[in-house]
Parts: sequence; structure tokens; C-alpha cells
Amino acid sequence: MAFNAGCLGRTYAADWQELDHQRHTAYLLAVAGEEQSFEPARPLACFASVYLLWPIVPMVFSDPEIGLDLPRLLHGEQEFWFDRPMTFGERIRPTGTISRAEEGRGMVFLELTCHGADGAGVAVAHSRSLFLVRGRQ
Repeated sequence: MAFNAGCLGRTYAADWQELDHQRHTAYLLAVAGEEQSFEPARPLACFASVYLLWPIVPMVFSDPEIGLDLPRLLHGEQEFWFDRPMTFGERIRPTGTISRAEEGRGMVFLELTCHGADGAGVAVAHSRSLFLVRGRQ
């Protein structure tokens, strides 16, 4: 199936995600190694962003109506920002919207903007990712 630029504006929602201390420690050990010697009082921003907002990405990649050629997909850009510090045990609900969907220069440009809302429904964590899909050779 060919890429469908009409996917612009499509929105996805994931289940609630808990910022759990055990998952955080496993992530920290995987990234920093077992020799890491600090125990943060708060979750690291990279953990909060990847593990709380990431559930949306597989939904986008597996949506047959978008028509992404996954073997040719490249990770272009990524950024995260937070409106306030997050705490262990806090739960957020991630949503994501395709904010750019176009073809040009022999590539597909797909931008995904995600937000994680807290229990009060306020977005507190955000991300923007740009995925590139190379054209056929």
C-alpha cells in the first residue's frame, strides 16, 4: 500500500501509564549500566518521555491506513518538554496526533506530536518526533 498523506490530523490514545519506580530502575540500569551509583528522587525526563509517551508510536506504525514502508523508516528528530516535574506513582494518559504527513524529495515526512495528560486531564508531558521514510532505490 502506498503512503496516505490523508492521515494528517489522525489521533491515537493509549491506556494510562504509571511512572513506576521498578521500571525506572530497570531503564536506568539498561542505559547507565550497573555501575551507576545514584538513585534519583524523581524520574529522569528521558524515562518519563520514552516510557510514558512511546505507546503511541506502535499504533501509528501498525496503522494500515497510513501505509508506511517500515523497513525504510528512519528516525529523524525528537524532542521532549514538560510543564512540571513528574513523580513516581503518577499516571498519565498519552495521546498522539499526526501533525505532518507529506511526500517530497523522494521521502515521506511523518511528524507525530504526543501529549501525556495527568489525572486532572491536564497535559504535562509532550513530545515531537519526525520520522522519514526513504524512497525506493
